[in-house]
Amino acid sequence: MTTNFKITFEGTEFEFITMNRVRLQLFQVYVLFERKKVRFHMQVNDNDEQRFYITDRSSCPKIYLPLESQYSEAILQKGLALPAI
Repeated sequence: MTTNFKITFEGTEFEFITMNRVRLQLFQVYVLFERKKVRFHMQVNDNDEQRFYITDRSSCPKIYLPLESQYSEAILQKGLALPAI
């Protein structure tokens, strides 16, 4: 089961909201930019399920585009819920 999570990169908080509760596939990513909450999407690469990419680069503030690989790593590390004990 996938899970939502928040993470901080370079002093900025990003919130990742899963769009598929069964597997890692698509996330909405929210970030506060210039006092507005901005949303962009990260989707699994069809050719490489160990990599996520920004689906619409124009919706992501340019300052955050270079962090794409770090967002992908965060999804792979934090996007799966731990099983309940």
